[in-house]
Amino acid sequence: MSETALELQGADPRRFQQDLQAVCGAFHVHKAPRPAGSVTAGRFGGLDLVRVATNARAIERDERDARRDHAPHYFLIRQLAGSARMEQRGQRVVLAAGDFFLASSTRASLFRYDDASLQASLHLPRRPLAEAFGQSAGAGLHLPGASIMGRAVARALGRLAGQPDELADLLAIALRNMNAPDLALTAAAQDLIARRAGDPALTPAGLAAMLGVSLRQLQRAFSAEGSTASTAIAARRMETVRNLLRLCPEMTVTACAEQAGFPDISRFTRDFRNLHGCTPGQYRRTA
Repeated sequence: MSETALELQGADPRRFQQDLQAVCGAFHVHKAPRPAGSVTAGRFGGLDLVRVATNARAIERDERDARRDHAPHYFLIRQLAGSARMEQRGQRVVLAAGDFFLASSTRASLFRYDDASLQASLHLPRRPLAEAFGQSAGAGLHLPGASIMGRAVARALGRLAGQPDELADLLAIALRNMNAPDLALTAAAQDLIARRAGDPALTPAGLAAMLGVSLRQLQRAFSAEGSTASTAIAARRMETVRNLLRLCPEMTVTACAEQAGFPDISRFTRDFRNLHGCTPGQYRRTA
């Protein structure tokens, strides 16, 4: 018997919608000829995690339902078994096992099922994700499980500990490239560097870990383009510090270097002089 069938076995169809609304908010279940459903709530990485098994035709959240909920957040849904057709913000995608879908609780949504389905839904706090997403509405994102960003998100979930900053950055990158599901490894790495180079702890090994690949695989990808991950990180930090030196005269040179992510001020000064032929202070005075 499949995992989905086991979770549906003995489920009380009369309680399914009630249980679903208790943990996920206002949703309505479109019943099947022999409806059944199971909702299991728990905690994962300090956040609410809900497993939903159902053979219903669809689960829907209309505009009225979305307005009724008082705690806006995001649902990061992963298809564990079966398949589903997800609709939100004009996006209509088919989820296969292992795929992710990002939905907003503040938007109407419709999830259709042709057969028994098993999904996990992680409830993400809205504020850190909204800050990472910027002007993007941050909903309707489909991440194939086998894609670079799908594997990276799966890896980040394994390291989740209540503050989803890394996960938020990965989802923001995926949203920015949502029309390019086959995003290249170096492109994903460059986007992640742009968001996290200010962290002095960022290294090629850490970058590879966040992307869910080996360091050797990451280095091969950069080498094919005539570069290295270390060079890319250093270049981004150098670009940031130049901007800070020009635009923030109230900041000391040391403060600019620290904010740009340089962990060693002495080495930064030496590398800056080698690259620009002057000290950071001289660059600031002539910029």
